[in-house]
Amino acid sequence: MHSTPQEKNTQQKNVPLQDEEQPNRAERIIAVGGEPVLPEVGESVYLLRYWQDLGLVGMGAMGPVRLSALEVIAWQQGSGIALAPWEFSVLREMSAHYISSLRAGAKAECPPPFGDPVSQFDRDLVQRKVVSQFKAFILSSSGPKG
Repeated sequence: MHSTPQEKNTQQKNVPLQDEEQPNRAERIIAVGGEPVLPEVGESVYLLRYWQDLGLVGMGAMGPVRLSALEVIAWQQGSGIALAPWEFSVLREMSAHYISSLRAGAKAECPPPFGDPVSQFDRDLVQRKVVSQFKAFILSSSGPKG
């Protein structure tokens, strides 16, 4: 959802992962009145909070990189949260998969990870059409009766 799809004719090998001037997939959905569809995570929601606190990714010379073990250890010490070994690994894997998804999502033909892009809509446009239909219905039912 955080990737910004590039037009097919503008894709180049050394294009940055994010174009700050263009909205990402989630921002585009929100702009037309939709809400990004995300999976239910159940009891694992605390791992998402930890991952967000960690910053999702590390920063390398060429852009985002997988969170390093040192970053996760430093976060644990600073936050006072002791991770189980599997949680430690999962947070680093989440970071790696996120970067992979950012890169894949930059391709225009790549579908969003969740949700149906066909169902994205402009609420104002829908509202105008509904109001127009109701006005037409009211005018037709309140007209002269013969």
